[in-house]
Amino acid sequence: MGNVNNYTKSFLDGLSSTFGANLNNIPSALLLAIICYGVYKIIFKIFEEFSKRVKIDQNIIKVLIIFFSIMMIASSLGINTSSLIAAFSIFGIAISLSVQNLMSNIANAISIYANKPFKVGDYVKIGDVEGTVAEIGFMLTKIRTYKNEIIYIPNTSVGSSIIINYSESPIRRIEQIIDASYNDPIDKVKNAIMEAINNEPLVLKNEEIYIAVVEYSTSSIQYDVRVYCETANFLKCKNSLFERYKASFDKNGITIPFKTLNVNITK
Repeated sequence: MGNVNNYTKSFLDGLSSTFGANLNNIPSALLLAIICYGVYKIIFKIFEEFSKRVKIDQNIIKVLIIFFSIMMIASSLGINTSSLIAAFSIFGIAISLSVQNLMSNIANAISIYANKPFKVGDYVKIGDVEGTVAEIGFMLTKIRTYKNEIIYIPNTSVGSSIIINYSESPIRRIEQIIDASYNDPIDKVKNAIMEAINNEPLVLKNEEIYIAVVEYSTSSIQYDVRVYCETANFLKCKNSLFERYKASFDKNGITIPFKTLNVNITK
């Protein structure tokens, strides 16, 4: 029995000398461990619902709480925590990068709420993504495209992208390129385009209407047509105009040419 006690004492003395721990503080360290466990359960319960809403990995929260608890207990035992931190350095870098990305997303979400470049329901273009804002979260912004696709954009990407908010203006310009045959006089084509525009009730007639030749292409003359409509009617008005151009061209005998390819064969 005496040998066992000696071995135990030797082990504890070695543990103490290795880590610089004050073993007399074990009772208070155990009490602190119990307190940390209770705090851990409370904090994790609070963050559990929060992490679901902002899509944070719950394991990150667990690891952070456990890590800081270990640091506090080690410190209460008089252990040099710098050695423990060094041991976890590689692991800490990974956690640091995760937290950095997390905080960056949250910071950009706060910026979106504060600066209000868009709100839920706005029709926007963020980078290459265009659609209606369905949700603004702490980590992601959800966009619903006109194809009814749901696209999630990290808030860090939102913060670094050029944002076009079409809903901020009550009116929006429609710009279309219309082709007509070289055989049709330019004035005749312009009048037919204007007739189609006048027949479209969604076009705002009190705003500028622009019709001009923009290019002489291989098989046709191209006309740049610009009109305005209410933002809410943009797609409906744009699609309706295409139909009216065709009807007006047919009525006025204007040809919309096919693209042609001339092949010269030499012997």
